[in-house]
Amino acid sequence: MNSSKRLPRSFRRSQQGLSLVELMVALTIGLFLMGAVGIIYVNTATTSRGSTLESQMNEDAALALELLQQQIRLAGFSNVDASGNRLFPGQAIRGCDGDADATDVGSAFDDNDAAFSALACNDGGTRPDAFAVRYEASLLNSQAVNDAGVQRPGNCAHEGITAWNALAEGASSATPMLLADNRYYIKNDENNENAPTLYCQGRTGAGFGNETALIPNIEDMQVQYAVTAFPTVGDPLPHQVAGYANSTEATDETDASPAFPALEDLAIPVGTPAGINNWSRVAALRVCLLARSARPVPTGDNPIGSANADGTTATAGLGTYIDCNGVSRTATDRFVRRAYVTTIQLRNMRPGLPRDYEVGGNPWQYMYDN
Repeated sequence: MNSSKRLPRSFRRSQQGLSLVELMVALTIGLFLMGAVGIIYVNTATTSRGSTLESQMNEDAALALELLQQQIRLAGFSNVDASGNRLFPGQAIRGCDGDADATDVGSAFDDNDAAFSALACNDGGTRPDAFAVRYEASLLNSQAVNDAGVQRPGNCAHEGITAWNALAEGASSATPMLLADNRYYIKNDENNENAPTLYCQGRTGAGFGNETALIPNIEDMQVQYAVTAFPTVGDPLPHQVAGYANSTEATDETDASPAFPALEDLAIPVGTPAGINNWSRVAALRVCLLARSARPVPTGDNPIGSANADGTTATAGLGTYIDCNGVSRTATDRFVRRAYVTTIQLRNMRPGLPRDYEVGGNPWQYMYDN
């Protein structure tokens, strides 16, 4: 057979490649499909990152609220002696007021490790609120800490508490006792990119330990105090909440019409026994935490809102949130924020334990004295 013989026309036609037009159409369709897949991937990844950051923010806020609830519920806890008297009848709650539009992140206490009765409020700038709780600590109500081989109840910073003479701090006698005294506030954490963080500093005995970062990305804390009707000598302490108040006048100085009065401004009726103060009337705390995401979230299809000079919302969009005063605000830094609110009853303060019965005596007098 002659190998140089030409192949049949039908066979040669079957060996032909794509034309230039067909190739361009195929490339166009391929690019379109790749672009569509790319857009879907980017949108899905953006949504996923945003959801992850929001979930982390919810977890941070939940942990912070759970921690504060546990501590506030312990406020005022005390064992009793053989006569039924409380070993620690002193005040259990004290706080300082900040401002819901806080610009200076730091403790509202002027000195975090001052004696409880000497706690003063920091009047410089507007800050988140701060509060302190006290109770008799034990291995049953506090985390156990191994201190040189000895199991001790721990403070809020997980430092061991040793027994000491707390008579000057409200104990009923000079017998050494384990007194927990923990102060909570918001501060920027230098070890975590200056993220606003829930901090605490707690008593270790006669003195205080180191301040410790607890939960990151907590930007603000606002506390209102539920107060009962005023007590009457000879009658049981009232339990019904009459209203809510701030701890001090810090908010009043910056707000012409504050939502809540200050505890220090509540009137005390004429003839009230000496020593009564409004902290004895606090029956519950309403705590609002403003949490933010750990990182700025991708915008995706969401527009970035615009804010007025005071931070209130001008145009809603990504970054719009409701603060602890119920005001709609917008931040343009792409951080997501949300306010979380809870109310915690002071279970160890209502009802209180009366003194031993005595003819003509008032079993509720210890509440007036503290």
